[in-house]
Order: sequence, then C-alpha cells, then structure tokens
Amino acid sequence: MAVMSSSHTAERLSDVTDRSRPFMVSVRLDGRRVVVVGGDDAATAKVETLIDTGAAVVVIAAEPSARLLDLADRGRLMVERRSVRRRDLRGTALVIVSDSVPKPGRIARWGRRAGAMVNVVDTPALCDVTVPASIDIGPATVAISTNGATPAGARFLREQITAALPERLGELLDRAADARDELRTEGRYRYDYARWRDDLLEPGLRELSLDGTADLQVLAEHFVEVFEQPRRPTGGSVALVGAGPGGADLITLRGARLLAEAEVVLYDGLADPALLALAPLAAQRIPVEKRKGRGPRQESINELIIEHGLAGRRVVRLKGGDPFVFGRGAEEVAAAEAVGLPVEVVPGLSASLAGPALAGITVTDRHLASGATIISGHRAGSDDYDWEAIGRSASTLIVLMAASTAATVADRLLAEVGPNHPVAFVHNAGRTNQKVAYSTISDVVRDGCPFPSPTVMVVGPTAVRGEPGRGDEVDRHVDVAHAE
Repeated sequence: MAVMSSSHTAERLSDVTDRSRPFMVSVRLDGRRVVVVGGDDAATAKVETLIDTGAAVVVIAAEPSARLLDLADRGRLMVERRSVRRRDLRGTALVIVSDSVPKPGRIARWGRRAGAMVNVVDTPALCDVTVPASIDIGPATVAISTNGATPAGARFLREQITAALPERLGELLDRAADARDELRTEGRYRYDYARWRDDLLEPGLRELSLDGTADLQVLAEHFVEVFEQPRRPTGGSVALVGAGPGGADLITLRGARLLAEAEVVLYDGLADPALLALAPLAAQRIPVEKRKGRGPRQESINELIIEHGLAGRRVVRLKGGDPFVFGRGAEEVAAAEAVGLPVEVVPGLSASLAGPALAGITVTDRHLASGATIISGHRAGSDDYDWEAIGRSASTLIVLMAASTAATVADRLLAEVGPNHPVAFVHNAGRTNQKVAYSTISDVVRDGCPFPSPTVMVVGPTAVRGEPGRGDEVDRHVDVAHAE
C-alpha cells in the first residue's frame, strides 16, 4: 500500500504560525509617568494615542516634531530637547522608544530595569508590549494588534473597519452607557446580554442603518422603562452549521458569519478546532463529540440546544461535514422546532465527496463510474446494504467512518468485485496533515484501514493514483509503518 502526504499548501485558517498571540489588556495611565524617546513621525503617532489617557507624558528628543512642540505649548505634555539618560526612566510606567534613535535596545534595557513596560517602535523583539491601532467609538475602544508583525496592516484594518461602521454608532454606545448608569442608580441593573442586544443595541443599529436621524435618546429611555418587565426571551436561535470535511477554510461564508455571531457553540470532534476561533471570545464553547461507545447521548445534546436557545442565546451546532449526511441533524432540528425555536440549517461540504476531490480522486467518470453510492462504515456488519447489488453496480462506493470497518466492507465486496478491485483511503481530508493511501480489496481484507478516524474509503476503478483510465501504474506495495 502506497501512502502519500498531501501537497495541499494553500493558506488556511488552521495554519499555525510561529508567532504567539498577545494577551490584550487595557492599562490605566492616569497620572503615571510615560516617557517617549524620539521626536520623529513614529514617536509623534504614539504620543497621539497617549494624550487623552491622563498620563504625564514626557518626550525626550533632540529634534521634536512641530506637533510635539505645539502639544507642549498647550500644556498637554513636556518636551526635553536632548538625549535620553538612564535616570530619566526612573518611576516610569511605560517607555516608548522610536526605532530611529541610536541604540534603542540599550534604552529598552534601561526601561526594563527601571520596572517600566517597554515598547520599541516596529521592533517586536525588543518589546514587552505593543501599541495596537485603535478606534474610539463613544465609550468603547476597539484595539487592533498584529503583535508588531505588520503595523501598516493594523492601520489599514482600522481604516477599513472605521469606514464600515455607522456614523453614529458611538452615540448609540453612549446612550447604552447612560441607561446602565441610570439602572444602577435605581438598583435595577443586571447584565442580561440578550435583553441589551435585542431591545436596545440591535434596534438602535437598525435605526441608524435605515435613518441617520434616529432619536437614540428616546429609544434608551424606553429601554430603561421596560427593563424589568417580564418577557420570554425572543433572541434565541439555533443554526446547524456544516463544518466541512476538515480544513477550516472549507466552511461556507454563511457558516462563518453565524459562528462570528454565536453565543454558544456546540461542536463535535470532526470540526477543525481552528473554526472555534471564528466565534467571539465570550461565546461558550461546549464539546459534544460522539465516538463509538462514548460521548454524550443525542438526547443530552438536544437538551443543551434547547436550554441555551430558550435562554435567548444564539446557538451554533457545529457539525463535521454536512449536518444531514450520516448525522443526527434532523433530530436536532425537530427538537428545537418543537419548543418554538427558529432553526437555520447551513449545508457543509461532506467528506464523502470533498475528501476524494481533495485527494485528486474523481468519484464519477464517464468511462468508469456512472454514479456514486455513499454508505456508513458503522453499519458495514449489518444487513442494511445489498452488497451484491453494490458490487455489480457501475457506481463508485464511498464509505464514511471506515477506519475500523474497512476490512469488513472489503470482505463483503470481495466475491462481487474481485481481489484486485482498487481502493483508496483519504485521512484528515482538507487539513495540512491529509494523507492518501491506495490498495486493493484483497489487501484491505487482510490489512484493514491504514489510518485512524477520520478516514473516507473509496472503492472502484476511479480510486487510483493519477488520472484513471490513462494506463497509470499504481504502486500498491503495503507499507504499514509508513501508513501509521
């Protein structure tokens, strides 16, 4: 049996880079000393982000920019026109060093020894902290960080996001802050996200999108008036989203959008873990992996869907492949609809067709296979299938969940198709560690599947390496060690 690693190298969401992600925090600098070393454009840009923080900003530069001098004249900061000295950094909370000043690494070490956080512009290796591009929206600040990898990219992303936001979104957040203050003063405040979203924030956003003259103050006042009125949550919803065969970039655009809006994600073991990063950080992520003989009962999964949906949350049930291909998606839809929850089903690429395609195997060929038959390997030992009819047909046989039952499938087919009938296995379809193995029916009867789950088994004349029907030589040497 010959085994090949996938040559699939397209950039994907699941790729892992060698850069660790920063832990984003918001630091209060009111009254604390911050030293900026350098007076060029980069240093000036950093100062612009500091002047409204309440920090005591000191700029030390031989040639400060005109903007820095103007801010000093207005009493917003201090400028000292000279070179920096080690003692300048004592008692400093944050030191920002322009990469244009001489020996920035030495200044960074001085700051660190003085107990300060250090940022060296455009030099991530010398930084304790990086300064994100930020967007101020009323009381909110949106920070965009590339961990120093591409400051220009962070700025560009900030510009794109800013252009896409409604003009008065900051005012809407201001009104939400006012409503919270009033409710706290009256002792009625509670954090009920679904209510804030459904009764204030989303209606306000719709008003802004439809009519820029919307009276947000009236909307906020009404929200405060009815805040304690009992109501059944109306914002709850359920979406069954197909995650595709494996690679995170194989999810549909609609599925990715619903994940980005989710408050609860119930995910199974076949979904690429990288997809969970598409959900908001605050979203609950609940594993409901079902394997042979273990994992939660389907009834328990249904109960979780209903519990969170009726609590007013947006629930995404993330299922490997397609929700309705050898899954129990129909049962989950019925359970949610039975209690009145709106349900959306987002199809996904099923591994039954996508797996072979990603391995370069066509499942239909006008010369060799007039169709395709898909079965579940979990039922290979039962009498559910007419093996004689399957063997006689001109269809390619595709077996999902075949890792532990491939030998049984091959044994059932041996008498019908003969010992040399081609077989292929596709493991981890669509992922960077995708592997493909080629064999024959008789070898599979003896050796079984060379891979663990998840694996798709393809049986038929098209299940050969290269283009079928073109006289390709197929190496079927068994190399179990390599396969494992």
